[in-house]
Amino acid sequence: MKSIFSFDHFNARRGAIALALTALILHGVPAGATEQGGSSYPVGVELGYGDMLPPGLYHLAYYSHARAASLKGNAGQDLGWARYRLTADTISYRLQYVWNAPLLGASVESALVLPFPAVDLEKRVSSALPDTSGNRFAMTDPLIVPLRLAWKGEGLNHSVGLEIVAPFGAYNVNARVNTGRNYWQFAPAYALTYRPSAATALGLKLRYGMNTKNDDTHYQSGDELTLEYNAGYKLSPAMTLGLQGYFFRQTTDDKLNGQATSATNGRLIGSGSGNRGSVNTIGPFLSYRFSPRFAVTAKYQQDFDVKNRGEFRRFWLQTLLPF
Repeated sequence: MKSIFSFDHFNARRGAIALALTALILHGVPAGATEQGGSSYPVGVELGYGDMLPPGLYHLAYYSHARAASLKGNAGQDLGWARYRLTADTISYRLQYVWNAPLLGASVESALVLPFPAVDLEKRVSSALPDTSGNRFAMTDPLIVPLRLAWKGEGLNHSVGLEIVAPFGAYNVNARVNTGRNYWQFAPAYALTYRPSAATALGLKLRYGMNTKNDDTHYQSGDELTLEYNAGYKLSPAMTLGLQGYFFRQTTDDKLNGQATSATNGRLIGSGSGNRGSVNTIGPFLSYRFSPRFAVTAKYQQDFDVKNRGEFRRFWLQTLLPF
């Protein structure tokens, strides 16, 4: 087993692992774009998109904290519920293997991510309606990366891969809070990392997530297009400071029993139809390498221009384990 660290390699791993956060914070919230709001994929977690570690077996661990205190409608307005607060704390483990066998001239990686969120939801739409608050601690839907290919170039690395979110997390159609979503997501992704100098790294990741139907509720969440970006600068050989963020756009309508969600079928959030969500996020990150075998990265994210979703603040603490 190996535990080799560099800023770029470490951050390239984080995206899949921290599935924990978005997958957990948005489960059990029956409002917003896609069923229960949010996405199965933790948009905005990655930095070194096109990079890959050397061949070997790796273990990574992550902690994330997220909090939302408002829900936004179709025009970005606050929905004005009597009470709404969602807090989620997640510990995640990633098992990752980089194969010692190139394919099409690329390095090859497979991975499994197991997130365990603790969710606390306070929710009451109006004083005339019952309180639907709740809490839960359980595994959420794991992320499977069967294959990711990465090519290393002169100052430019890029990768392609397939990411699968499997509906194996805790789910009960009658529960107030779920950590699982009860439907699959399949997502092809392309990413790149460009280094114009030894101290500077720029990254982009384009991903398209396609959701299947929840057979228990007959709800079909819309497809999701995400563009993640970052820029980092090495303040010293061990420390990197940077800015990261993303753009999220839902490209197809949510559907209930084959029809776009609307006021008539009772699953509309805000106005219009289809519950199409969108959000932008930005924030700083700081990464410090204590040794080639141990490093820590901290990130903060703030949502803005939110539509048909909860508005979140997020904190991430992520590490490559020294064994």
